[in-house]
Amino acid sequence: MTPSDRAAALAALSNGREVYGRLDQIRGPEDAAADILELWVASEAAMRAMLGGSTLAGQALVRELRQRGELNLEQANTLASFWDARSRSEDVAYKPTLTDVGFARSGYNELGRVVADATARPSATNATTGGTPVSTFAPGGPTASTPRASDATPVATGAASAAVQSIAAPAVGARRRGIQILIGVVVVVLIIGAAIAAYIIHERSKFDGDMANAISLMNTGRTEAARQAFGQLVTDYPNKAAPHVFLSRLARTDTPPDMITARQELITAIRIEPTYEPAQREMGIYQLASRNPSLALNFLIRAVRMSPNDSAAQGYLGCALMNLNRAPEAQKFLARAGNGTWSSCTAPLAPGPVAH
Repeated sequence: MTPSDRAAALAALSNGREVYGRLDQIRGPEDAAADILELWVASEAAMRAMLGGSTLAGQALVRELRQRGELNLEQANTLASFWDARSRSEDVAYKPTLTDVGFARSGYNELGRVVADATARPSATNATTGGTPVSTFAPGGPTASTPRASDATPVATGAASAAVQSIAAPAVGARRRGIQILIGVVVVVLIIGAAIAAYIIHERSKFDGDMANAISLMNTGRTEAARQAFGQLVTDYPNKAAPHVFLSRLARTDTPPDMITARQELITAIRIEPTYEPAQREMGIYQLASRNPSLALNFLIRAVRMSPNDSAAQGYLGCALMNLNRAPEAQKFLARAGNGTWSSCTAPLAPGPVAH
């Protein structure tokens, strides 16, 4: 694991600290399930960073880290137990136990120790000679090239001066060559950086254009063409969550709704980009449509925190509160959101279209 991979892994793990803290509290099974799922998302992102980036997930990701020597057998087993607890918690009908919570906490803690212990050890060689230190003293005493003090004459002094100059000239030349090499390295780095930046801008522009085209197909009723366009985006941009969110929405608004596909696409979107607010919002809407207002509440609260100006997230948060018989709180969010597809939610939502 390189220092940059380690830094990325630590940053990913930090996204789960708040969730880890909540697991200490006595809360309902729906809340515990949501926290276990979210803590795994942060841990999985850290494991991918340890590999320098990867598309692997779940047990396959843990096995890869074990094979590369990043995890020992005990650590791999701890993370495998965490994955099993996460898989059970994904089932809406399952109620996580204290054992599941313990597996999640142990896995997160163990992964944190692995990343924190992956420190670089500097080489113990001499920095200037690249190996064995060089003595500045001649071992055999005075020689023909080392004049005695009693032999010092104006001729010897002139010879010493010439010797100093002959030593100093290569040193100055070496210093100049070092500066030239450094300048060359800086120029190469700048060129590579500019090329990478240009490529990223091009890819982002292309992605935005392809997404706009797919959304236009969806908005104009060409559902199958839109589905194909979003599917191609998933293939072309495997690290982007947005196409999965729209594929989930298409599945949920099908006739009849394909709720299994809708949920799987959202799980994938949240795994790829845990901080992508539309994925959190859509998972909340999905849970409302699946008659799970408690789970919906967790995701919609996160969505509102990530994007306080998202009226759809606020409106559906009001719906979740309304479904939980918390009408005074619900009215506050519904009033902030204004009118929208969330406006008629005094009863649990049925699967249907949502705001784009």
